[in-house]
Amino acid sequence: MKIQHDLVIIGAGPAGLTAALYGLRADKSVIVLEKGAFGGQITFSPKLENYPGTGTLSGNEFAEKLLEQAMNQGAEIELDTAT
Repeated sequence: MKIQHDLVIIGAGPAGLTAALYGLRADKSVIVLEKGAFGGQITFSPKLENYPGTGTLSGNEFAEKLLEQAMNQGAEIELDTAT
């Protein structure tokens, strides 16, 4: 069976996960493809303290919150490579 989505987002860094949230809020079906680790380069930051509404947390904690929020809203997340 072939599954279709309204939006296919390549990359699960902050930009990709934010795009997923906006797509979901627009009532679109969304799949996010990530070939490596979720969160992108922000996960390497030991301390994030200049992002509004987050307080101080690590980049990895920030990425986990973004991923959790996107999944809770209904995004399908897959570890896969886009070709």
